[in-house]
Amino acid sequence: MDIGSITLYSISPRMLNLVATIHHRLGEVHARHLHRPAPGLEKAYHVSTVHSTLAIEGNTLDALPVADILDKPGSASEGTSALEALNTHRAHGLIEELDPFVEHDLRHAHGVLMHGLALDAGHFRTGPMDVLYGDPEPLRTASAHDLPANVHELLRYAEEDDFPALITSCVLHFGLVYLRPFTAGNGRLARLWQKRMLMRYWPVFAYLPVEAFIQRTQPAYYAALEYADRRGDCGDFIAYLLERIDEALAELLASPNPVLTGRDRIALFLQQNLDRPFRRKDYLNMFPELSTATASRDLAEAVHRQLISSSGTTRQVRYKYIKPEGDK
Repeated sequence: MDIGSITLYSISPRMLNLVATIHHRLGEVHARHLHRPAPGLEKAYHVSTVHSTLAIEGNTLDALPVADILDKPGSASEGTSALEALNTHRAHGLIEELDPFVEHDLRHAHGVLMHGLALDAGHFRTGPMDVLYGDPEPLRTASAHDLPANVHELLRYAEEDDFPALITSCVLHFGLVYLRPFTAGNGRLARLWQKRMLMRYWPVFAYLPVEAFIQRTQPAYYAALEYADRRGDCGDFIAYLLERIDEALAELLASPNPVLTGRDRIALFLQQNLDRPFRRKDYLNMFPELSTATASRDLAEAVHRQLISSSGTTRQVRYKYIKPEGDK
């Protein structure tokens, strides 16, 4: 199979406008320090993501039982639905450690997602598979011929493509659904893997519940996938996904700004890659609303807590991030 036949898409004004709007919203997310969830809301976002991505595929658990399962995994009742929720929770918990462009990591994520649900979890299928999008009659039969090579090429395409990552991540999503590398769980893996690719560029996607917006328009999601499959052009599917991302960001930005403590601000600042010393002005660049006195107090407390070290005096003081042991 030529990977180009999977990654082909038409560029439309609608797609370009959405990319521009989303980039603008992502800039606002960064400026308002929303790239990490507000304290106390991380669990709610996570429950929404787990519930929605499984509901898309027919899992009948409501959000409240999902929250109970994730809160107390050991007390979860037996059954496929509960196990799907636990597996999805665990897969989302480990994706920051995985590389979205590495085949081994893709298979590892699938192994966690489908643990106890598929005998060949984490292994590519070896036989043909009927492709259905809701209709009882299959659209086509997906071959297993050269499947590992095709997945490898798709991941390499996603890593090396020069187009905006927002668009390429949607192509990756479609490509995994089209190839159906595994006997089960391909849809939830495709959504998870798009999330992981986007997290590489924008941390907000680690918790942004895009899946909830897909679930709200579930028939359109499958219709867009089928239309892309029939046409051999995933342009409209890309536009569909960009609309859902835009909606998720718009809802996030409509919420009040989080009230950050000094410790919250320091934690956000230290999430950057701080390989070199920095000054108070670098901290103020991230939090321009602060007074110099407040910035100095934040940094002094971080020094006291041994998160950073300081050298020099008055305006010439320099700070350096202290890496935790085992992270060197």
